[in-house]
Amino acid sequence: MKETLETGLRLGERGAAALTAQELSKALARFEWFYTGAEFCENLLKDAAWHEREISSLLDGGARACVLTPPLSEKGLKALRPVFRRLASVFGGDPRAAGRLEVTVNDFGALELAAEEGLCVPFSLGRLLYENMFFADRTKMLALNGEAVKLFAGLGVKRFEFSTTGRLLGTNLDKAAVCGFDPADISVTLHYPYLNLTTARACAVGLPEIGPEDSVPGINCRRECALCAFEVEQPLIKEKLLVKGNTVFLKFPGKFYSSPATLLKRRVNRLVYSPFL
Repeated sequence: MKETLETGLRLGERGAAALTAQELSKALARFEWFYTGAEFCENLLKDAAWHEREISSLLDGGARACVLTPPLSEKGLKALRPVFRRLASVFGGDPRAAGRLEVTVNDFGALELAAEEGLCVPFSLGRLLYENMFFADRTKMLALNGEAVKLFAGLGVKRFEFSTTGRLLGTNLDKAAVCGFDPADISVTLHYPYLNLTTARACAVGLPEIGPEDSVPGINCRRECALCAFEVEQPLIKEKLLVKGNTVFLKFPGKFYSSPATLLKRRVNRLVYSPFL
């Protein structure tokens, strides 16, 4: 069967509530995958019931769902455990979810947690972890070695997520045999139009000042980042930076590929559009 380029829509921590009913209806007709959940900050994690409702609604609408998960501290692991437990119990035997539910991890603790809770779905290595297996800059995306590919395949991870850099990346993924890995063990998801430059544990937007005497678990996030992003200028950077919560982004709105075939050759077989930061 000829491989095709899949389409996705990133809804983030707001989920389907980010869209009106009319917008959601149009999106369900246009996109195959919907990415929902907190990707960059554990303070934005929703509870298990929210995730169940979100995924059920998307599956019922004929879509496929990918659950985003963020970097984790002990606080985040504690919040994520009941989510994974609910996903495993509710969707583990649900025929609607077969081949239509995935999880993106941005912390290796999330992979271990999923194994503990019996969550058996395809996993993607998120945009904050790709450097464990790839070298990537603005012009290229290179698998480091075949052994790294085999390692992650053994952990159940065969999909890797990147952000656009505004241009078509050079790669060695079309030379799998030379690099010592099976091309079937790598699929790439490319998010656009925003490139996440850096992510921090602390957040300049929604957290009060944390003094040396303060306990981090006792700090309550006000989630003020949900209101807006900030545009920032820096004298040494010609592009305008966008700050949303604990993450800094660049935007590359221009088209960066000539045809789906040019992406598929690079093992990029899913494009995910982010209308929101």
